[in-house]
Amino acid sequence: MELKKEIGNGIKNIIFDLGGVIIDIFPERSVEAFGKLCRGKVTLENIFPENESIFLEYELGNVSGDEFIEGIKKNYNCRDVDNQALSDAWCALIGDPDPVRFKLLEKIKKNYRTFVLSNTNVKHIERVHEVMEKSLPGKSFESYFEKCFYSQDMHLHKPDTEIYLQVISDTGIIPEETLFIDDRAGNFTGAKKAGLNTYHLTGREKITDLFL
Repeated sequence: MELKKEIGNGIKNIIFDLGGVIIDIFPERSVEAFGKLCRGKVTLENIFPENESIFLEYELGNVSGDEFIEGIKKNYNCRDVDNQALSDAWCALIGDPDPVRFKLLEKIKKNYRTFVLSNTNVKHIERVHEVMEKSLPGKSFESYFEKCFYSQDMHLHKPDTEIYLQVISDTGIIPEETLFIDDRAGNFTGAKKAGLNTYHLTGREKITDLFL
């Protein structure tokens, strides 16, 4: 199974985003859940942080999970809310794995080196592991790829060019032979500066639509 030629001719490596590409996410679910718990308003901009905030610090791995929850309590006026309830609200956006997509990932590993690069955090990865165990028991999420790169571990964040250069350096891939797939066009700025080919997954399009 190979990429459609109009999407990636001469591609040998594929870097996938996680949320919205490999596993569907529903950020509005987290916004709604926080809305029921906090008197301060958590927005979609908080869910996808670009500016300095407790959310960005958590995705950069600069604060612990406990510090993250305490930051939410302080900044969004919900000090009286149970920690687990806030953690569940944060993880509410994670959808269930699509078995068809994971079957595809198993097949394309025969023809491509595959990786994940995600702006993410400990709690979201833990929830991914939980939903994977329920839906696709016996294999971890990471086992479907050669390597997964998470912002929390790298202390770097998309779309900064440095995070893509780090992936290139760690894997030895040639940028011109590599396709980066993401559902957020804003993440392509640094990827293109690093020399990667990019593909914007939009609308109802799935990664299964990109291969023959």
